[in-house]
Amino acid sequence: MNQRSKGIVLAVITAVMWGIMGIFVRDLSQYQFSNIEISFFRCALAGAAYFVFLLITKPAALKIDWKGVGICLLYGAVAYSISFVSYNVAVSRIPVGVATVLMFMSPIWVAILSKFMFREKLKKHKVVAIVVCFIGAVLVANLIGTGNIQLDGIGILAGVVNGIGVALQILLPKFFAKDYDRDTLLVYGFLGASLILLLGVDFTAVAKHFSEIPMTNFVWDLFGIGILCTMVANVACVKSTQYVEVTTTSILSALEVVVGTLIGLLIFHEHLTFLQFVGTIIIVAGAIGSEMVKES
Repeated sequence: MNQRSKGIVLAVITAVMWGIMGIFVRDLSQYQFSNIEISFFRCALAGAAYFVFLLITKPAALKIDWKGVGICLLYGAVAYSISFVSYNVAVSRIPVGVATVLMFMSPIWVAILSKFMFREKLKKHKVVAIVVCFIGAVLVANLIGTGNIQLDGIGILAGVVNGIGVALQILLPKFFAKDYDRDTLLVYGFLGASLILLLGVDFTAVAKHFSEIPMTNFVWDLFGIGILCTMVANVACVKSTQYVEVTTTSILSALEVVVGTLIGLLIFHEHLTFLQFVGTIIIVAGAIGSEMVKES
């Protein structure tokens, strides 16, 4: 497998892992765990598990200076804590479909920011792919023909911030890669984010939730959101940028919408409209087409 193929496979793994997250989040939400508590579990478990993994396989990655600690805390706060919380605010104030579309503006932010951060040339076929994926996301979110949509300024702003946060999850590790190993940024970014999110955790409420949820469900859900959907997904995402352009990683990550839609259809038996089905096809075509079409 060549380098570019590795990057594409890693980006697709990211999309799949992010796409299945609804399975675990829905179960935890059923037992009244809040969004901040779920986000805390995601970051804390991912950070702890990746720390142990690196301790065994790559201990040198755990060495860091004080400047690096500050950078990692900033990365965790901006890319994870603020991003997760802003999404929670967005979905509480505006329709979930609108919040989802705003989140999937992240390829646009990646394209814009990478031009300044990495001097990456934004090729025409990448622009087309971004537009196509965005149109697909609008259709999947079922925003066409839904009547009057009530929007809220704070909710819209939170959705935009979330999209930028998702973009920074991809961009910042590559930006600091010259000075700090990507693995170092990831592990301490996870842990830093968990410390910030810890401030919003109600331990009395969490203890009550613990007593109500079956232990097998709880362990499986934590493994899902912490290990699969955060550690594996974000490590794959960041590693992908070692082999392909950040815009490529971002475009392919849009396949998360498709995976999430299929999970809703197959597992939760949600109704899929014709336009939503068309939207999933458009996203797949846009994401895959961006890698098949060569710039003339």
